[in-house]
Amino acid sequence: MQNEGTPIHDFVYSNALVEFVKAANDYCAFLEQLKGEEGRSFVVDAVKHLSGVYNTFLGTGDTEPVYDTPAEPAVTEQEWSALFQRISMILGPHNDILRMAGEGEFDRSELVNHTISEDLADVYQELRDFTSIYSRGIEELMNDAAWELKERFAEHWGSKLLRALQALHELYVSEIDPSEEG
Repeated sequence: MQNEGTPIHDFVYSNALVEFVKAANDYCAFLEQLKGEEGRSFVVDAVKHLSGVYNTFLGTGDTEPVYDTPAEPAVTEQEWSALFQRISMILGPHNDILRMAGEGEFDRSELVNHTISEDLADVYQELRDFTSIYSRGIEELMNDAAWELKERFAEHWGSKLLRALQALHELYVSEIDPSEEG
């Protein structure tokens, strides 16, 4: 463990990062505890959790990595797939969204069919991988996991979170209960 007062120690135990870790853990626990029958409550709770994750992440600050290699992922393909399926079942026909094709995808003027469940499962994977490493309590690993998460936020998971949040917002304001439809 680093000595208290070192830059790494101060970063990994900063109030902002600890608050983000709590929000990330809460989001992951919310998804891990899904039963598949949630409907409207899923939409409301997902909006709350995603908003909290995004809000707290913005205050985490910057750091530089200590090691050259990233840590191994904690979430397996099977876990990701099971979560994706549970969310898909909850949202039913409201899972599908259209989005503009991204850079390198098809003709950038085309609309692409996408799912909320994919975005939510991808965000889950990033956050669970991070919190699994953070919970080990090895400050250099905690630091590097936070740095890597920030890099991936800019690359993809931040956009996925916002896209899912926007789609869930539309379901929320339309007062749609996915459990009552389909």
